[in-house]
Amino acid sequence: MNPKFTLSLTCACISILGLHSSSSAAEKKPAAAAIKEERKSLKKTFSSRNNNAVRIYPDIIKKTMHVVAKENDGKKIDFFVFDLQGTLMKHYRMNDGDHKKIAGLERGKYIYHVFCGDEETAAGKFEIR
Repeated sequence: MNPKFTLSLTCACISILGLHSSSSAAEKKPAAAAIKEERKSLKKTFSSRNNNAVRIYPDIIKKTMHVVAKENDGKKIDFFVFDLQGTLMKHYRMNDGDHKKIAGLERGKYIYHVFCGDEETAAGKFEIR
């Protein structure tokens, strides 16, 4: 094999993998640390389980999620749970302070939407593990 071709191929592979040296501080991080940091930023934007309308928290032992309706000026809220394909899995109509357990869902990721009348007041994602 031609030595010039081998060198250019090696340099191309190193630049694709992000192993080349660079002058900026952000690019000097090891690849594993950069990936870990990117995953953290994705997790932060992935879910808003605690918001003004409801509080959602897991029950790890029973593989359920708890939903507590926060104060909403005495109005009823509608809490919907969808799977990632958009199929409605659960629907609860809740008053201020109501507590519901979301049980019977298979393992996986789900999306929820909270409505007060016709207005969406909260939305987010959660996962049953």
